[in-house]
Amino acid sequence: MNSLQTHAAFAHYEKIRHRLPQAHFPTSSTRIDSLNTFLHSGDGFFLDAFGILNVGAHAIPLAKELIATLRKHQKPFFIVSNSASVPKEVLVNFFRELGFDFTALEIITSREVLWHHLLPNSASQWGVIAQNTTLLEHPLPCVDHEDERFLHSDAFLFLSTTTWDEALHVKWKASLHVKPKTIWIANPDITAPRGNHCFSKEPGFYTLNEEDHLFEQMRFIGKPFDAIFQYAIQRAHDEWQISKERIVMMGDTLHTDILGACAAGLQTLLVEEYGFFAGLDPTPFIEQSGITPQFRLKNYQTLFNH
Repeated sequence: MNSLQTHAAFAHYEKIRHRLPQAHFPTSSTRIDSLNTFLHSGDGFFLDAFGILNVGAHAIPLAKELIATLRKHQKPFFIVSNSASVPKEVLVNFFRELGFDFTALEIITSREVLWHHLLPNSASQWGVIAQNTTLLEHPLPCVDHEDERFLHSDAFLFLSTTTWDEALHVKWKASLHVKPKTIWIANPDITAPRGNHCFSKEPGFYTLNEEDHLFEQMRFIGKPFDAIFQYAIQRAHDEWQISKERIVMMGDTLHTDILGACAAGLQTLLVEEYGFFAGLDPTPFIEQSGITPQFRLKNYQTLFNH
C-alpha cells in the first residue's frame, strides 16, 4: 500500500487549491465542549465515514455511541462518503460488521451520485478503473485496463486505485494526449486515512494535479465538489424538511469535508483526533489554508465525559 504522510497530503491539497470550490469561512471556530453544545449546533447532520466512524477496518471508539445519541435525540443524519470502490450494499455490510446499524438510505456515496449524472450520458465503450468491473450497479459496455481496448474507450470511469499504479497512469495519460476523453471521477480524495498517519493514494492523487488540458476533461462527483452535497441537501430538504443552514457536516479533512460543505452553504465541524489530523494539532493547518470550520471537536470523549 502506497502512503503519504499528513504534511505531504496537506501540501498536495494546497497545491491544487485553485481547482477546488471557493468558499467564505468564519473568522474563528467555536470549540464544542459538551454533548449539549454539539446537539444544539444543528438540526440535522452529514457525517463523513473514514476518520469519523472508522479508520481502516476499525470503528472509532465511541462512534457507535455518537450514532445512538443522534437517534435518541431525533437528529436525522446521512453518512456522506467518497466511497466509490464498491457498491453501496458492500459499504452497508462493512459498517454492520463494525457494529453500526445504518440502513442503505442513511448512506450517500459519491458512487451512488455518479450514476445520477452518468446514466443520461451515452458512450459505446467505457474504460473502467475499478476493483471489479463485474460489480457495477448498472450494465455498461465496459472494459478494464487489462483489456487491450481500454485505451481506445470513448469515456472513462475512475472508481478505485486498487489495481492502478504509476506505470498504468503514464500510459493512460499518453493516450489522452492523443485523443481527449471525458473522465468521470467518483472519488476526488487525494488520500484516505489508514491509521498511524498513513494514507492511501486515492483517485484524486492521480487526477487533480494533472495539466490543464487533461483536467478540463475530468468530471468530479465526490467531496469537495458540489454534486454530492447538492444531492444530500435535496434529500435532507425532502425527507427531513430541514434547510441546509441548519445542517452540520462532520469531517476530518479541511480540503474535502470542511471546504466542500462550506461552499455548499452548510455548517461545518472538524473532528480532530481520529482521521487526517490524528496525533497533530490542526490549528497550524487551518491558519495556513484559511479553511476554518465553524465548530471544532477534539474527540468523542469530550461529548460523553469519558
